[in-house]
Amino acid sequence: MAKKNMKVAVIGHSGMGGQAVVEQLLQRGHAVTGISIDADKVPAQSGLSNVQLDILHTSELTNVLQGHDVVVSVFSGGHAVDLSVYYLQIEGTRSMIKAVRDAEVPYFIYVGGAASLYVKPGLQMFDDPRFPTWYFGVQPPAHLRWLGEITGETFFFEAADRKENGSIAPGASDPFLEECIKDWRKVPLLEGCRIALELFEDKSSFQWSFLSPPWMYRPGPGTGQYELGVDFMIFKNGIPSGIDLPDLALAIVDETENQRLIHKHWTVSGEQNNYGV
Repeated sequence: MAKKNMKVAVIGHSGMGGQAVVEQLLQRGHAVTGISIDADKVPAQSGLSNVQLDILHTSELTNVLQGHDVVVSVFSGGHAVDLSVYYLQIEGTRSMIKAVRDAEVPYFIYVGGAASLYVKPGLQMFDDPRFPTWYFGVQPPAHLRWLGEITGETFFFEAADRKENGSIAPGASDPFLEECIKDWRKVPLLEGCRIALELFEDKSSFQWSFLSPPWMYRPGPGTGQYELGVDFMIFKNGIPSGIDLPDLALAIVDETENQRLIHKHWTVSGEQNNYGV
């Protein structure tokens, strides 16, 4: 039975994913504590308490988490190709785990990245020989443009234009894009999230679940539906699946209430397969 009227802490609530999760939680009547280093920029809402905090300050985070029923982390170390992102993701995760355990919070849902998902037994996405060129190459124009926005890399916009004007045929490789991303085997956020999973795996001393969004997760209208998977990347028509932001938030809040994936590494996919065209 779904739990109602809970007190939920959302770490990283000032970001895109965090805002969507907070909105869903408030709509369902939960009391939310939003925790971010820039919480002062988040508008006040009924049912939401904004806490400005650097999550690397573990003892302070522990104090804030006291008395919560669930903690949801949508924290991101950043999208820049910079080692500081890797450091923040790993150290931030370590700090959050310790704070959750010390505060004796009953359940911790951590949102990581797609890199830890398996594409076949024993092979994670980040180790797939097709990464990075094929994985970026199959992305549709809308997703490429969104990547351009969050990374600041203009070549994503150019690649989106070539797909839309027919310069690159559907399913064909884009030599220019491949050249631009050929060295992207070092992606600090993806690598940091993959290592983060290892900080959870095989630990049964506290209740957690680790959500890896699909490769093509981006803003969009949502459908109100999603498909669940465990450990393995979900493919649609031979390409990595995707999901719109509202549907990812829906899955997170459903798990917050239902708590059916404890000690699982899980993923989700949008019901509509419109991500590869």
